[in-house]
Amino acid sequence: MGCAVTAAPFRGRPFGAGLGRMGTSSTAAAAFLLAATLLSLVWANLPGSSYEAFWHTPAEVAVGGRAIALDLRHWVNDAAMAFFFFVVSLEAKREFAVGELRDRRRARVPIAAAVTGLVVPAALYVGVVTWGGAPPEAAAAWGVVISTDTAFLLGLLAVVGRGAPAALRLFLLTLAVVDDVGALAVVALAYTDELRPAPLAVAALATAAIVVLRRVRVWRGLVYFLLAFVVWFAVLESGVHATIAGVAIGLAMPVYPPHREKVEQATDAALLFSRAPNPRRGREAALRIARAVSVNERLHALYAPYVNLLVVPVFALANAGVVIDAATLRSAAASPVTWAVVVGLVGGKLLGVALGTAGAVALRLGRLSPGLHARHIVAGGAISGIGFTISLFIADLALEDPALQSDARIGVLAASLLAAALSAVVFASAARTDRYRASPTQALVRPVDPGRDHVRGEADAPMQLVVYASFAFRDAGRVVETVDELRNQLGERMALVFRHLPTDDPVAHEAAQASEEAAAQGRFWPMHDALAARAGRLTSREVRRCAAEAGLNLDRLDDALRHGTHVARVTEDAVDAATMRLPRPPCFFVDGLRYDGLLDIDELRTALLARATDHPRTPART
Repeated sequence: MGCAVTAAPFRGRPFGAGLGRMGTSSTAAAAFLLAATLLSLVWANLPGSSYEAFWHTPAEVAVGGRAIALDLRHWVNDAAMAFFFFVVSLEAKREFAVGELRDRRRARVPIAAAVTGLVVPAALYVGVVTWGGAPPEAAAAWGVVISTDTAFLLGLLAVVGRGAPAALRLFLLTLAVVDDVGALAVVALAYTDELRPAPLAVAALATAAIVVLRRVRVWRGLVYFLLAFVVWFAVLESGVHATIAGVAIGLAMPVYPPHREKVEQATDAALLFSRAPNPRRGREAALRIARAVSVNERLHALYAPYVNLLVVPVFALANAGVVIDAATLRSAAASPVTWAVVVGLVGGKLLGVALGTAGAVALRLGRLSPGLHARHIVAGGAISGIGFTISLFIADLALEDPALQSDARIGVLAASLLAAALSAVVFASAARTDRYRASPTQALVRPVDPGRDHVRGEADAPMQLVVYASFAFRDAGRVVETVDELRNQLGERMALVFRHLPTDDPVAHEAAQASEEAAAQGRFWPMHDALAARAGRLTSREVRRCAAEAGLNLDRLDDALRHGTHVARVTEDAVDAATMRLPRPPCFFVDGLRYDGLLDIDELRTALLARATDHPRTPART
């Protein structure tokens, strides 16, 4: 589960605008984590090492007659890691509330893969330790093998999976969110030794207070921070692992898309400040901008970089250090725990992800995105076997015997290395197959479907022009003129299909979502024409004016934009475009094949007529 970078890359912003909201790259997070791991191993294996003595140094925080006394390792594992779980739960809630997992139908396949990717490794772990005759305590550590380290996964994916379809990245990000939720539940339910009701009741009341503040839309983070400390301390005193406080707090945080009226108020305040800058107007602009974004978003943006680049590396430094010598290696090689961890992570994750995906597709719960094949899923399952952060965390919770802890840690390190090597091989094999099967003339990865696509004209017209475009880019006006002239010349013989390829301009993504809401209201093409008339010079207010011209219900439009109702639909087109490696918009397909010529009426017409003559097109799928 690693760093909280499991956000899908689209979440209401243009495709490719960034991964999650952390402000740091996944490769940087993975690099920091790897460096901390190597440092801990070197430190632990130095002659006369002070590694264990240092991390068992007691440290106490006292206020009046109350004191919290923990050693340094438990300050990291119980306190600092609460921030980690907090950020993970913020991310998970964001995805289920207004992100990629809001539409469960589109996420069914990766959700199924994530669930089996949790169950199969745990079952294999228990089977191996039972068959190997390990002590009964060892079986309780099945949680060690359930979670993927997302930081390492994304960092390695950027290196070995550069040629993989863009849809695989989205698949793995969705899987990682569900993986995170499963790991959080396991830590909360399976690794609590005792319960003290009174402190737990205090924690529940403080969490309820956070929920009440959320309901009344209190937006200042300091109020939530004070209550969060009460929750953490009460959970620590209750006997439940203190990191669960981070989960409870994160799930209680308010999350909602930016409200149009608040964004406009922030824009007006910023404009006033730019005209007459002074401290009062600056503070007013800053406050209005902050209020336009949910507390969930602001806290994630604030804490995620610290978690990714500080908390998780420090955790690795405190927990990954294990003495590696002839004696420990012999012990690990003969230990059922070590082998159970390796089998569970390396084999269990691959098998679980592959079986879950195949089962979901066979049961017609969903289907894989265009361009995504079994070889890519196997590669994704292989790279999911890199379990690190939560694996080490649960090893510390579940095992008290230092020898078993050492065996489990060596197993985690070995499994992560093996999974990384295996994934590199599988990704390379998949890339070779992709190159071998690549068509010399690029074809649409998703055939035109009148039930899904926006088609102007008869779907079975002799000529079909698919355009991937945006409503907000420099040459948009010229594209509209060219396509309109083609329609005038070819008439009913040509069907026009519009798909989204949003640019980095946020208005482009807003316009795309607005057009999808227009489609839901049966007004796509009137909205398309209104947006096209202002192509290249759109603003948020212009999008709303276009909606009014097209006859949309504006309240429904505002609600759809606020809740990201159509983000997943726009994302599908953007992922397809990335899978086909389409450059900037516009991109054309003539009867399903990529058109690489100039944006010229005569050349496009010639290409359409040639394809219609030489290769009569079969009717579109209905």
